[in-house]
Amino acid sequence: MRVKIDKISHDFKGICNVDNKVIFVPGTFPGEIVDIKIVKNTKKYSEGKVISFVEVSEKREESKCPYSRICGGCSISHIEYIMSLQYKKDIVVDIIKRYADINIDPSIISNGEVYGYRNKVSFKILEGHLALTEEKSNKLVKVNQCLLANGNINKVVRLINDINLKYVTDVIIRGSQDIMVIFNGRIDKDSVISILSGYVSSIILNGETIYGRNHITTNVNGYEFAIFPTSFFQVNTNMIKSLYDRILKYAKGGRSLLDLYCGAGTIGIYLANSFELVRGIEINKDAIRGANLNKQINNINNITFECKNVDDMGEISEDVVVVDPPRSGLDRNVIDKLLSSEVEKIIYVSCNPITFARDLNILKVKYKLEDIVLFDMFPNTRHVECVTLLQRKD
Repeated sequence: MRVKIDKISHDFKGICNVDNKVIFVPGTFPGEIVDIKIVKNTKKYSEGKVISFVEVSEKREESKCPYSRICGGCSISHIEYIMSLQYKKDIVVDIIKRYADINIDPSIISNGEVYGYRNKVSFKILEGHLALTEEKSNKLVKVNQCLLANGNINKVVRLINDINLKYVTDVIIRGSQDIMVIFNGRIDKDSVISILSGYVSSIILNGETIYGRNHITTNVNGYEFAIFPTSFFQVNTNMIKSLYDRILKYAKGGRSLLDLYCGAGTIGIYLANSFELVRGIEINKDAIRGANLNKQINNINNITFECKNVDDMGEISEDVVVVDPPRSGLDRNVIDKLLSSEVEKIIYVSCNPITFARDLNILKVKYKLEDIVLFDMFPNTRHVECVTLLQRKD
């Protein structure tokens, strides 16, 4: 059918209405007229796929990525960058108002690097070739590069595509200066090492280090951080300092800090000199191993790390808490522990404004939203990072 796009949804899909039913159309702009094919039907809405553009918005940009209309990695690269920042801000404002009934006017911080910023890319394998998943599909598309990834990762991508990957299931490449390659499946060790040695610092095969070290390192504002194969680490290396500086500004300092979902301990270590005691909690064993190594590397003596589920942490006695949960947000048990504590400040770091707004709507009974800043950690994608200061009410 032929439709006209009216507006953009919270996840950057075009929206139109046909016979009183909402249709979402990815990759479209308000005002554009497109021929679409319905690919998903539910009682409440449908989803369409663009077959052809009849009238194209003058604001549309041609993506530099040859896979942009197939792969979901840079799904909003058709939107001019400054406009995409405004969209992201407007979307977060609307979500916080809709789900937490709070009016905000956040600033959004960007370093202007639209491509080449990612320090981690996960690939599947298609016919012995590195591949990425098509958007909203299990289909794969062969790739020779990912423009969102940094140059060192893309050099390794081209090298790996010359290796026989027939029996490999997936490949993860991560790092900025140091590069780690993680293979899962069956592959000839000697040929991999001979091709990649000198270009990478670490090669992991099915959890075993077959070349170099069992971790890589990244520098953030003078701090050296070790990253193990499954450790969480922010994917936009050049924006991490700005993000952590904002967290430090909100936290200020004091007696004690609790860092929940601490990953490799990077936030707690970055803030440690401003507190007497710091405690980090994380369930991922690889991340905790990295956190304890990072503590040694940076000579931080007032921080401890616990490998456990945050639900099992007991009562919270710290003055300040930093939470950087997964996209699913905080567990209700964690929220209840925060509400029953005497914590003065909560710094909430979120990559999902909807689950953040849900949690904020509960926490606001005891905590006031003092400030919120958005960080465009993921240019050319629909995602945005929110950093928020919640202050305990008198």
